[in-house]
Amino acid sequence: MSDFSRMAAAYQNRAVVQQSAGETLLEMLAIQAGEDILDLACGPGALTARIRSRTGGRVAGCDAAPGMIAEARSRHGEAAIEFVECDAAALPFAAEFDAIYCNSAFQWFVAPAAVLSGCVKALRPGGRMAMQAPAKHAFCPNFIAAVDELNRHDDMREAFARFQSPWRFLESAGNYARLFSDAGFTVTESRMEAVANRCSAQQAMEIFLSGAAVAYLNPHYYQGGVPADFPARAATFIAAALEKQCGPDGMVELTFHRVFVLAKKG
Repeated sequence: MSDFSRMAAAYQNRAVVQQSAGETLLEMLAIQAGEDILDLACGPGALTARIRSRTGGRVAGCDAAPGMIAEARSRHGEAAIEFVECDAAALPFAAEFDAIYCNSAFQWFVAPAAVLSGCVKALRPGGRMAMQAPAKHAFCPNFIAAVDELNRHDDMREAFARFQSPWRFLESAGNYARLFSDAGFTVTESRMEAVANRCSAQQAMEIFLSGAAVAYLNPHYYQGGVPADFPARAATFIAAALEKQCGPDGMVELTFHRVFVLAKKG
């Protein structure tokens, strides 16, 4: 649960929300036959394989987590996809791609301006980039409310007070558009959406484990650390809180605030 490498094998089955949003982003990118595409922060490669099915050109996926790259190579090693382990802020490409696809990862980038600068460099003249990510501090009100349950327990409250969020949210479509523009892109579209997903409490917890848990249940993001049993105990409280959010039909409606950006180089 503590980082993306350790959760790589389970990620594809859990990340149903990320994959659903990723399908919308694929349509937005409108890949043409023969285009060369880079999947930035590709994870275990499920959506990279979807990109592969849409173009006969070069397809590459990069990710900073070695476990994710290993999983991607294991799952899609025969699909003529290059999988490269690298930091998003240090892309090793220069004018090599027609388009860049970046799904559900931008919030994790420590230096987003540097990432976008590298993306501009990696694209050919006239190349484009499509990005989708959670975009508000209240990225999923359901998860925020569930995690707040930790404040109701004396033996959890002190540790949770030391949580330091690793995420970067710009809160509005306009702020994301300006970030892309400052990097040298011409923004074609930048929009915010509230995307709802109905699911069981168990499914909601699986979705939580696919992303939010990498921060909330990771001792690295707690100043001074946490007790060894904190991640497992916190997960138990959060799962119970999600259960309480279910309606009479046993379902909970998860809402995610997302940004979609389409931008062109130059």
